[in-house]
Amino acid sequence: MRLSNRENISLKLKDVYQEALRDGISQSDLHQVYKKSVAGKLLPASRSIWNCRNMVVFYLVTLMTSILFAIYFDTIDPRCIVGNNLLALEVSRPAVQCEVCKDIDQVPTIDGNLLTKDLFLSKYAYTGIPLLVKNGAKNWSALHTFSFDYLKDLYELTEGALEAVDEACQFFPYKTSFLSLEEVFEMPKEQSRLEPGQPEWYVGWSNCHPDVARELRRHYTVPTFLPDDSESSNLDWLFMGGFGGGANIHIDSVQRPSWQAMIAGKKSWKIIPSPECDSVCKTLNATMEKGDIILVDTNMWYHSTYIHPGEMSITIGSEYD
Repeated sequence: MRLSNRENISLKLKDVYQEALRDGISQSDLHQVYKKSVAGKLLPASRSIWNCRNMVVFYLVTLMTSILFAIYFDTIDPRCIVGNNLLALEVSRPAVQCEVCKDIDQVPTIDGNLLTKDLFLSKYAYTGIPLLVKNGAKNWSALHTFSFDYLKDLYELTEGALEAVDEACQFFPYKTSFLSLEEVFEMPKEQSRLEPGQPEWYVGWSNCHPDVARELRRHYTVPTFLPDDSESSNLDWLFMGGFGGGANIHIDSVQRPSWQAMIAGKKSWKIIPSPECDSVCKTLNATMEKGDIILVDTNMWYHSTYIHPGEMSITIGSEYD
């Protein structure tokens, strides 16, 4: 039977991919090579030089690249790479209305004791502007309960919890060699305690297991300042690790804006406007400390995070509307 061009391309790419894996190259390594060889050539060194011609060329080339990768990834789990494909997200995301952020030069910050539902709704909600709420989670028991060992015990002792992350949720290894949350919880104790000389690590994952969700939510609530009619996602997002770079610069493809609470440690965010707003909006910075909550529309803003030295960083968050 004669194969179509699509099938031929898919088979050839699959052969190259399988050969690379046999040679000991990980999926994460392949992704990094792709980003350096393709994305590095397409993204300009200075975002301030973007003009109409550059934008047209960029979108056309990234569209073709995304199409080829889509053909190939029909044959493998798309969570491996496509979920983090910056180029595909850049092509598919809607354009941002730059008026939203043109006069903002810092992330608005407010004390959680002063932020009521009415004030949030009238001044901050649904504006697209990030917001840092100091002490917004100060009364959560999670601040005194969540730890590496607590999460390890919760996932290992809850039947099907680790499998759910692999099969139905998402796991982000970032710069580590971990391939699953199970591997994270199997790391040596010295590494999990961030002892000197041990490899650095930082990971993130979503939870879809109902028993784990019930336990986690015994220790935190939806932020009290969100409107009564606001709907939150059933997914919990957790991020955990030590000093150094957290998440590299990226943009998300989720259904709603997000909130994230600092359970332990200290984390800084760099929040960057999309390319079409580069000449209008500024890059923003915000630092979260234990008990703080940040709200960001991560579908609209590019962002990266940095973990400060000291206590292990643990955050939990979700989406809302």
